[in-house]
Amino acid sequence: MPRRIARFLGVATAAGLAAVLLSGAASAPARNPIRPTPAVAALGTVRISGVEYTEARSFFNRYGLKPTGLEAGSRLRLESSWTKVEIEANSREASLNGTRVFLGEPVVARDRSLFISRIDAEKVFSAILRPAGIAGAVPALRTIVIDPGHGGIDPGKQHAGLKLDEKTVALDTALRLKKLLEREGYQVVLTRTDDRHLSTDKSEDLRRRAEVANEAHADLFISLHFNAVPAVDAPRVQGTETYTFTPQYQRSTADGTRLAADRVAAPGNRHDAWNAVLGYALHRQILSSLKAPDRGLKRARFAVLKFVSCPAVLIEAGFLSNDAEARRIGSAAYRDDLAAAIAAGIRAYDVQLIAARR
Repeated sequence: MPRRIARFLGVATAAGLAAVLLSGAASAPARNPIRPTPAVAALGTVRISGVEYTEARSFFNRYGLKPTGLEAGSRLRLESSWTKVEIEANSREASLNGTRVFLGEPVVARDRSLFISRIDAEKVFSAILRPAGIAGAVPALRTIVIDPGHGGIDPGKQHAGLKLDEKTVALDTALRLKKLLEREGYQVVLTRTDDRHLSTDKSEDLRRRAEVANEAHADLFISLHFNAVPAVDAPRVQGTETYTFTPQYQRSTADGTRLAADRVAAPGNRHDAWNAVLGYALHRQILSSLKAPDRGLKRARFAVLKFVSCPAVLIEAGFLSNDAEARRIGSAAYRDDLAAAIAAGIRAYDVQLIAARR
């Protein structure tokens, strides 16, 4: 067990950990899309537009959250002593302790009640609110694989004026993160340690990154990236977004319509619940530490996440297309802070794992 985690657990109970992490920077799990978790199964579901839904107030009541606001049956706010959830009809975006969390299905209003999809209830909210309820063995966290995006012939996103390449700042951040994690007692493997690509074929390059994690028997995989948008949008778009692999039968955040790929299971779906826990822990910690604009905890079927056989996330840690944000990313001190924030998020996730095993 990493040294700092051991010291923290020496003075914390499992209940206390849940309170600290949910109010600060934690995350939680989910499960198989075929069978409902006990909390959802006990409540029952209704089918709306071909999707299974469960009534939101009854569901959240099982986690100690009580309604504190309802606007004309379209917006619901629920709170406990350390958790606050807000959902809105016809929206796929929720707020969990002030953090933007994107869902696979829109919230539905019916008979002045709001309903959330069964899969979102299980693979987002149940996981994050009660990680100990995730089915199956709780993974240990010993080996972490960090994937600095791009490299070699692929520079990734760029800021020409500042001469910044995504591949360079991603690798530099990964190396800083590796040192921090090794000090904590974790074993750390990088998919690349210098400016190289893993294959000249992009699809094979991405698959190979997942294979590095699988060959290392990784317990955690983090792919580090920096983003960009077209010049017309660059002045107003900045911030951090964190991606987990899209659960089976759900839409990715950017998808407005259903795709054939939605129904296909992939290795990346084996850890949907712990992906949610991990993603939430990392995203909240980055936002808190760097005071970055919140672009949300999102889902995507990124190839680099598709084939990995452990909990995994892809972090888009800022926009090189935004001049102000690019200047920060170009600063070694800022990359130090980013690495420290990610390391703190990993520790928070590890604390959740340890508490769930108790």
